[in-house]
Amino acid sequence: MKKLSIRQILFRVVFMVAAVALVDYVFPHHDSYRYEYEQGKPWRYGRLQADFDFPVYHPDSVIRQMEDSLRRQVAPIYVQDSSRLVGIRAQIRGVRRSLGEEPFYYLRRRLEQFYTNGILTSPDKNALSESGFDYGRVRESEHALLHRSADELLSEKQVFDILRADTAYGGVLRYVSGMRDLVQANLVLDTAAMEREYESLRKTVSASYKVVVAETRNIEQGQIVDAATFDVLESYSRAQEERMAESNSDVMMHVGQVLLISLLLCSMLGFFYFFRKWHHFEQAYTLVAVGMVVLMVALTAVASDYIIGGAYLVPIGVTTITLATFHGSRTAYWSHIVMVLLCSFIAPSRFEYLLVQSVVGIVIIFLMNDGLTNRSQLMRVCVAVAITYPLIYCAYTLANEGTLKTVPPLTLLMMELNALLLLMSYLIIFALEKMFRFMSGVTLVELCNLQQGLLLRLSQEAPGTFQHSLQLANIAAAAAQTIGAKSQLVRTGALYHDIGKLWKPVYYTENQMGSNPHFNFTTEESVAIIKRHVTEGVELAHKHGLPEQIVRFITTHHGRGLVKYFYVTWKNAHPGEEPDLALFTYEGPDPVSPEEAILMMGDGVEAASRSLKEYTEDSIRNLVNMVIDNLVASGRLNNAKITLLDIQRVKESFTRSLLSINHARIAYPKEENLQKKGEN
Repeated sequence: MKKLSIRQILFRVVFMVAAVALVDYVFPHHDSYRYEYEQGKPWRYGRLQADFDFPVYHPDSVIRQMEDSLRRQVAPIYVQDSSRLVGIRAQIRGVRRSLGEEPFYYLRRRLEQFYTNGILTSPDKNALSESGFDYGRVRESEHALLHRSADELLSEKQVFDILRADTAYGGVLRYVSGMRDLVQANLVLDTAAMEREYESLRKTVSASYKVVVAETRNIEQGQIVDAATFDVLESYSRAQEERMAESNSDVMMHVGQVLLISLLLCSMLGFFYFFRKWHHFEQAYTLVAVGMVVLMVALTAVASDYIIGGAYLVPIGVTTITLATFHGSRTAYWSHIVMVLLCSFIAPSRFEYLLVQSVVGIVIIFLMNDGLTNRSQLMRVCVAVAITYPLIYCAYTLANEGTLKTVPPLTLLMMELNALLLLMSYLIIFALEKMFRFMSGVTLVELCNLQQGLLLRLSQEAPGTFQHSLQLANIAAAAAQTIGAKSQLVRTGALYHDIGKLWKPVYYTENQMGSNPHFNFTTEESVAIIKRHVTEGVELAHKHGLPEQIVRFITTHHGRGLVKYFYVTWKNAHPGEEPDLALFTYEGPDPVSPEEAILMMGDGVEAASRSLKEYTEDSIRNLVNMVIDNLVASGRLNNAKITLLDIQRVKESFTRSLLSINHARIAYPKEENLQKKGEN
């Protein structure tokens, strides 16, 4: 049994650890309160009651109103700058000579009166007037505040205007140079003291307004969350978080989150191991699937943080389309479910997001059942998603709220942009094909072009093999459709399964026009030549960059079967001797997928049908049954994921196809017989 190498296992472990770490990093911060609710909407969960007492806090808006009210109760407090008066006394001496003795002493006396009373800046004076207080408080000492009337506390401009308008010496003072410099504010607002007084008042006001006793019913399922209940739920959430912080449960919650992420991502590896063995052993297929899921989760986290409705902007359907193309619809759907579950922990409304994205994923899977085969298919997916998103979102909103008025237009816009971004899938599929040699339906269609590459060479250099491949492609594709297998894949595989015969076309009977060159070889040499078309085909396929799934048709169309003609020839020539079976056995392996099994059966049936002497329904049916029954009896189909019922349906399909290909044509009459008939 095939196993992963130590290097592959280590690389996969490191990759998965990095993936879990990245998802854990973008996940929301841990909180103990996992309920989601909105005011005015019904409660979606069961009865909620606390097993402890907790206070019900005022809403933030009420708290802010209370804080504003308390701040308005704190009257302004000012500190007097005594150094300012000393500086002014020094400045005033400079104008003594220009003023004269009497005006000088008068000005000095008035200024000292104003400075002793206190002078405010114009902004502080305006703030005092607007505060609603008719007084201000001036600090005289550390513990003493002197109340002064708002009318007594003048601004710089008011003092200057009073001095200029003075009846005694105003006319003289008006022309003193530097007069404005003599009037400067010496009262400074003491914000620190006011803040201390505010904090003292704030401690007297409780942030809560009632207490909910343990075992009290908070809310029932379906009950509308009104304003009072919303306060209770918010307070319960706060109390829960405080209790969890005290008990250090945050660490255990983080452990649980990492475990949850790990289980979901590892479930994808488990799916590959149990249901997609071939993909499990191909490192690129496994890691690309996990990597795309992790990338979409990270993008959802970023979009949710910076864009309103951003969770719906991220085109997670790109991952679903890409995986449906390369891995199949079952893998794509399982990956989509894992991706949506992880993203739902990031989205604002988890259940709503989970529902909407799950339905969209189902729609994509329905339309991408066989992967991407043409551009118009991708356009149909985009249109379907553009319709499904708003439809399911509005239906959910209507079912919960009974109205569509609350549907945010911005969220609907994000959904439509999401559908448009799905067109990126085409570029991503193309890039992955080139980087990892993946295969899509578009690639299969391109490989079936008979006018280029290996198929053109095959038609020119080995026309017999080419005709056999065309015939096999038709009957195998029809059989694949009968049992629900991938018809385009088996058609492409049939066209390329014998390309190794390009090595020496004449050594294979369908290309021989005269004598058979094998008459000149020993049986052992002929067997080696016949078997070599498989190894030559694999080398040719790799040289021309064919996808690995097509290469497998080359290696499995004979499986571990015998080169039967030369095996029987050797036994007839050596009676009583036992041949070396390894000499006459193809290297294989045997088919695994239904498509590979169909090709093996079809290859044997189509080749054998050319030896029939007459083509009747019985002769063809007997031939089909004989060839396929021999393959089943020899164990060639034991590893193939195909049932006996499927094999029976394949037999019927082959019979119908060969009958239609080899049906008898009507014999046209000769012209002379027509003339005689006309004369008669």
